[in-house]
Amino acid sequence: MRRVAAELGAATMSLYRHVADKDDLLTRMMDRVVAERPLPSDRPESWREAVELAVRQFWDLFRRHPWLAAALSVTRPQMITTALPYSEWVLATLHEQGLDPRTAFTAHLMLLNHARGTAIHLETEREAEADSGLGSEEWMDTQEPALMAILAGGGFPELSRLTTTGFELDLDALFEFGLRRLLDGLGVLLGETPQPS
Repeated sequence: MRRVAAELGAATMSLYRHVADKDDLLTRMMDRVVAERPLPSDRPESWREAVELAVRQFWDLFRRHPWLAAALSVTRPQMITTALPYSEWVLATLHEQGLDPRTAFTAHLMLLNHARGTAIHLETEREAEADSGLGSEEWMDTQEPALMAILAGGGFPELSRLTTTGFELDLDALFEFGLRRLLDGLGVLLGETPQPS
């Protein structure tokens, strides 16, 4: 609250005339940014397209506002009224496919938490880069000698193989891979025949 007050050029205590506390401020901020991406008025006919659209929009919000993923709680959900249409959209879509309310809500939370869990790294990477002055690739370069020394002992053949083929962590690609697998699994639960991907 002190930082917010400083940025506004106001006394810290004056903020409490507008918000009850830090949690109230965060909830209002989250409500505002979720409102930036309303869902369209019509849901796609395909359950997969409808669910994917909702999850992708949240991923986009997390990309635009890296603080959002850490602020959003799954275990103690805040009353973010602009997020309720997302829940209703996914629940209605999955209910129409025959899922009971508990299973549909569990699937909704699983998908939301996939996007949120992946997005948590956006803010931590931004903070780490600010603290160290090194981008993720530059930081990895500083760690390579120690990793190669450990792998030289031969105890980790799969990790050694990975160092020869190369791997670049890309959070968007990680999100995409996970989303595809989760939707494929949800399709199996809904009775669809798995498709090779």
